[in-house]
Amino acid sequence: MNTLLRAATLAALLSMTGCISYNVTGPVGTPPHPATVTSPRTAQIADVVVSAPGIDEATRTTISRSLTSQLGQYVEKGGYFKAISEYPTRLDEQDVLLKFDMTSLKGRRAPHPGYFPGALLTLTLWIWVNGPIYVDSFDVAGDLVIVDRNGTELARAKDQVKLERNVGLYGREYWAPTLGSKQLNQLVTELMDTATVQLAKR
Repeated sequence: MNTLLRAATLAALLSMTGCISYNVTGPVGTPPHPATVTSPRTAQIADVVVSAPGIDEATRTTISRSLTSQLGQYVEKGGYFKAISEYPTRLDEQDVLLKFDMTSLKGRRAPHPGYFPGALLTLTLWIWVNGPIYVDSFDVAGDLVIVDRNGTELARAKDQVKLERNVGLYGREYWAPTLGSKQLNQLVTELMDTATVQLAKR
């Protein structure tokens, strides 16, 4: 009976694993630090372009709308500009338009290669001592171009954030996965910091 119970427990635990791929869509969250310098300009966020491959048009539109709203809040909370306006407000002479293009939004959770043999050989002890069960991987990338109201480029930034991490049973990410939110926040922060430093020199 003991052997049957152990086998049933092991089968149940192993069945909880699987490979899942998804699009990283946020929440972007808040800036990790305020802007070093606040631009005296007013900024507007253009509809975010989602050029990441492998996404159907309906999903691209949904992600674009969501990220456009999130990035507007992010930029405002970061204090990067004197003010934030929204379309269809017309840009004044010194105002700028922020054009984001998300070129990669990959998120993936897969079983750790050592999990199955480790769990089997140790009769699930691997799991209870916090051996890695999953490998979470993220690849998010994007471009940011800041233009004036005539479309003249004033600043440009391009960046990519890649991460791979092991997740065990007792890790916070096992029970409450962030699904790439931290990596997306890091990407946006790096794009904004780079582009606004360039803009300040204009």
